[in-house]
Amino acid sequence: MSIQLLKPLFRSAPRVLHRRLGTTRALFLKQVPDIMWINPPAPFTQTPGEKPGWAERLGETKQQQQPEVVRSLASLDECIEDLYTQSLRTSGPILRGTDEVRFGRKYIGMVELPRYLVSAMDGLLETVDRRQLRSDYLRLMDALRSTGQVTPVGKGKGNNAAKERMEQDEKDRAKQELLEDMKLYKPLPGERIQVVIPGTRPPPESLVKPGTRLKPHSLEYGVAETLAYLASMAPATYGVVYNVLQELSTRIPGLAPRSVLDFGCGTGSVLWALQETMPSVEKYQGIDISEDMLICAENLVAGVPEQEGRIRDIEFQRYMAPPTSDQAKVDLVVASFALSELPTDEIRKTTIETLWQYTKDTLIIIDRGTPDAARIVSEARDQILGTNQAYTMAPIPNDLPDPTKDTPAWMYFSQRVQRPMFTMKTKHSKSNTEDLSYSYVVLRRGTRPENPVLSDSADVDSQQNSPVSISEAQSNPDKYLPNGYLRKTQERLAGEAYYWPRIILPPIKRKGHVTADVCTVNGHIERWVFTKSHDKQAYRDARKASWGDLFPHKPKSTAQRPYFNPKNKDDADGDQPKKNRRARRIEKHLQQENDE
Repeated sequence: MSIQLLKPLFRSAPRVLHRRLGTTRALFLKQVPDIMWINPPAPFTQTPGEKPGWAERLGETKQQQQPEVVRSLASLDECIEDLYTQSLRTSGPILRGTDEVRFGRKYIGMVELPRYLVSAMDGLLETVDRRQLRSDYLRLMDALRSTGQVTPVGKGKGNNAAKERMEQDEKDRAKQELLEDMKLYKPLPGERIQVVIPGTRPPPESLVKPGTRLKPHSLEYGVAETLAYLASMAPATYGVVYNVLQELSTRIPGLAPRSVLDFGCGTGSVLWALQETMPSVEKYQGIDISEDMLICAENLVAGVPEQEGRIRDIEFQRYMAPPTSDQAKVDLVVASFALSELPTDEIRKTTIETLWQYTKDTLIIIDRGTPDAARIVSEARDQILGTNQAYTMAPIPNDLPDPTKDTPAWMYFSQRVQRPMFTMKTKHSKSNTEDLSYSYVVLRRGTRPENPVLSDSADVDSQQNSPVSISEAQSNPDKYLPNGYLRKTQERLAGEAYYWPRIILPPIKRKGHVTADVCTVNGHIERWVFTKSHDKQAYRDARKASWGDLFPHKPKSTAQRPYFNPKNKDDADGDQPKKNRRARRIEKHLQQENDE
């Protein structure tokens, strides 16, 4: 709005101007300086026992003449700027992303492997027979799929023998009915009919021998399996590790680990992700039981040009003994996609205990995004928290039990990676992108930092909540936000981020509202709703939020997710949960058998 258009408004009356500027008349009279009035409004006075009316509250009396503003161009400019600033703060400016949202963002888009690493991998694979590489890749995927597709907790059979017999009889009856219906269907030549019983999940089918159901098994990584892993799985593994390390370096300002221990290093995906995210690392130690994996990792290190490498002290070994002194401990310990490869839970517990003994500051555990691998990561977290020497940094924003434990759900995330050309050829894929699901946990030694919001003094609160003018904020963008409020330091954001909820599923974005499932500080999975009418800034940030982000805003409404409630547990009032139709039928059948 130009000055020429505002002049008539000033001359007419301020009650017309305040409507045009989006503010109240009382606020307008309060904001305009006294030097700009020809006859300024009288100050508000009230005698004891007298109830103020609307005129007195506005600072004017009925006998007082209508105030007028000085028709000075410079004064008008100052008045317009002040009123515009106040109207911005009153209406709530919509920032293009707040500092809190940027700090808590985990989503980094598609990860691309460094060119020098792709060149070194391509050099190791250029002499390999493509057909044999494809066959080894299918065998590797069969082994991973045989142990990855495990029925989630709560959907298996019970311990009651009679219940198991009735369920089996019901499955046989359903199968017989399905086969009778299938007799009417005549398959085409070469077509196979797969019978799937309703309510069950069949074992995965072999990729090497189609039509054969897989049994859980594992592979020993020899030369052929190592090259197949390098061509197919190493790029996606690099992308996941890169994401977690990038989040760690963002969440902890000033983090500069000098020594790293990589358990289950494989072909060295953690090594190359460290070079891109943490240049402070000086010593790297990789451990893997497969000698062929270690040879492949050493060949990759030798194939990378000397000027590209940042880590000079690199060592690979096959076995890991418990540390004998504090000098053997390292700043950062990483176990990526290794715990699920161990044969038994007892070996996993011993390995986790040894890894924690090596940890001086931070321990990262990453595994596949399957229900069984997520259970392994959750149990490792519980084991380390049981020592009372650590706290959880990510992904759960508390040190309470895993909220997905004893539920049909599990906590996992996803990362997109750009496939190199040799990966596309090995997988016979035309797509150059790949999404890999993973579960992870980041643990640190010590106690959880206190929430800075709760420990702030009154002076800090007033400083945070007292904005400056828009012109001053624009002149100092590093210190103030565009709306005039003081920016928070990285250290303060890092302290507050420990208590922000995390989005554990992709947000549901609809017109006018966004729904997100979050893991809260109190240890529950809740569904939060952000609406445009409730908070425009929170709604705008929610529309830009992604799966895995920390989200600091408060929602309009919250609700517990029934799907994430533990199964077969008593309710808060002590009542048993409602049984489904099959459970009631089984209970009725058992009661009839007992009566007979």
